[in-house]
Amino acid sequence: MRSAFAIIFVCLALALALAGCTSKTAQPATAGDTGAPSADPAPAGDAVVEGAEEEAPPEELTPEQVEARKLFEQGRELARKDEDEKATEVYLQALKLDPEFAEAHLKLAMSYEVLGKKDEAEAEYKKAAEAYQKFTRRHPKDARAHFNMGMAYNSLHKPDEAVKAFRQAVKLEPENSDSQYEFGIALGKAAQYQESVLALQKATELDPDNFRAQEALEKAKINLQRWQAMVKQQEAIAKRQGAKNANANTNASANTGTATVPTPTPEVH
Repeated sequence: MRSAFAIIFVCLALALALAGCTSKTAQPATAGDTGAPSADPAPAGDAVVEGAEEEAPPEELTPEQVEARKLFEQGRELARKDEDEKATEVYLQALKLDPEFAEAHLKLAMSYEVLGKKDEAEAEYKKAAEAYQKFTRRHPKDARAHFNMGMAYNSLHKPDEAVKAFRQAVKLEPENSDSQYEFGIALGKAAQYQESVLALQKATELDPDNFRAQEALEKAKINLQRWQAMVKQQEAIAKRQGAKNANANTNASANTGTATVPTPTPEVH
């Protein structure tokens, strides 16, 4: 009787285990479900990929945000036709509906820049960078957002911040020629010449017809050679100065060791 109960108990345990496995695979989670681009989907049944943070599902747009994106597309079309004055008006309408619309801030800044409105352009580039900072915290795998944030910082003459943003963009999309190009340009502005050459070489390899990247690569190589020459010159100067200081210390020590103390003259009474 006991053995019979034991067999029944084991069967029930196995049935429950199988049911648990079935329930796990019933809701497969993939990186594509999050709304962020990913090179490889997560295996079915794995809610979180090991070593990665679980991301929130894509945010549902409000009616105002949907309308803002329609206006944004209208603004982009106007900008393509070089009607930047009209484009700015449409972008502003979009931003009234969605003040955190990062790309609308970026495109508005670009149109202001075309129109020669430097102060307005700078203000919008700052808003774009701030909006992209918030967006990338929620969507860290959005390569396009990191790229656009780098463009905003680049326009604000903040090369270090631009490098950081572009570095993340090329990490997510290493085969993107435009990202590699902008990364190389930002690195050059940040005086990181060796890495700048590597990024621009990658850009030209990915797109041999990218003449901007080819021209920038030649300039980056010249800057690297100048920087290396300057470093060698500074090292030589430091070496000569060190030798000069060492000789001065040696001479001072020798003079101190051989110096004679004058003998006092006895008084004659």
